[in-house]
Amino acid sequence: MGASRLFIPAVIALLLVASTVSALTPAAQEGPVIAVDLSHGQPDEGVETIIASCGGCRWILILLDEAQREAVRAEVLEAADEVRLGGLTPENLSDVDVLLIGQATSLLSADEVEAIRQWASQGRKAVWVAGDSDYPAQGSEIAQQAVNQVLEALGSSIRIDYVSVEDYTSNAGRSYRVVGVVDPDPPFTFLKQGLPNGGKVLFHGPGALYAIGANGEPVNPLKKPELKPEGVYVIVRTTEDSKSVEHQTAETGGLSAVYYDPLNDEVNTGPFPLMMAEIKGNLMIVASSETMYGGYEPMTAPEYYGVALDGPEFVGRVVSTMAAFTTGLFIVSVVEREVTVTVTQTEKQVLTETVTETVKETVTRENTVTMTVTTTTTVSGGPGTTTLVVAGIIIAAAIVAAALILRR
Repeated sequence: MGASRLFIPAVIALLLVASTVSALTPAAQEGPVIAVDLSHGQPDEGVETIIASCGGCRWILILLDEAQREAVRAEVLEAADEVRLGGLTPENLSDVDVLLIGQATSLLSADEVEAIRQWASQGRKAVWVAGDSDYPAQGSEIAQQAVNQVLEALGSSIRIDYVSVEDYTSNAGRSYRVVGVVDPDPPFTFLKQGLPNGGKVLFHGPGALYAIGANGEPVNPLKKPELKPEGVYVIVRTTEDSKSVEHQTAETGGLSAVYYDPLNDEVNTGPFPLMMAEIKGNLMIVASSETMYGGYEPMTAPEYYGVALDGPEFVGRVVSTMAAFTTGLFIVSVVEREVTVTVTQTEKQVLTETVTETVKETVTRENTVTMTVTTTTTVSGGPGTTTLVVAGIIIAAAIVAAALILRR
């Protein structure tokens, strides 16, 4: 771990160099292609901030039709390189490297889910899908359902529960205005390094993420890290002084909690994961329980009710890391480490010996001999036998401060 600690300052230095180069270099059309989905009713607040975070990338807005294009603000249309109509189709995704799906207000169609699944299987890809809480202001729990549609299609171990989370310590004046704590698992710790406010990001009315463990059961990886699936990493969390709340239950026409049942004291207290990443071969999956753009107030907010936040810088780093992953410049690999296990087996061998003596009769006697055989077996992989290797990281993006987002 000492080597990784020494590596972090180099990462930050690379970020600073990349920011300078990006500021001086025109947008490279051959850079990673990043698509922002606005075809499922997402408002465009914060999109221009995200686009500014990777000047060397090519930015695509995916809309449903011309009517949606007319609703997009002029500054967002000007910041993007291209607009594509028709939603999340195979054609619109064909050359996309990174896909951002903010808090949806409509479910994905079966064709769109299949298009995402097929797209994710073709080369190095990265997708960030964002949800919400079950607070009635949203009218339903569609955002959570949309997140789980995508995660299930991609074979992810991450899910979002149909609850809300409130933090009574880390918030912007109200427990539901959660200020998420950026506290990433290795090798993503660089996402926090150097953030001016120590890693504070707005999760306004978030839900809660959980993981599906090896036994197929839901688990809070912060409370039971030994059950966390391989390749899953917590990025942002609540504090311990937080609790799950359910606003819409089956009795009120909503969906019941899958895991974080507010009435179950074993699971209803924090810390809760608010954002997680998963590496599945050539695919990076990022899931968050609140949105990076759109929503009531996105996590790109630089300040909220007097609380200074790291939203623009943090979101920019995440998007830049995803872009770097698709180009092979950021690699997280699980390396099999050979472990030699000595297995001692005890085998019983029965030797039958016939001895003819000079007596009147022939006697047969059995001698039982115990032999100890030592066998050397080589075992590869398995729980606890993997090491995480960061092979390289160069994040070629500028993290640009956003304009002050209006308070609500």
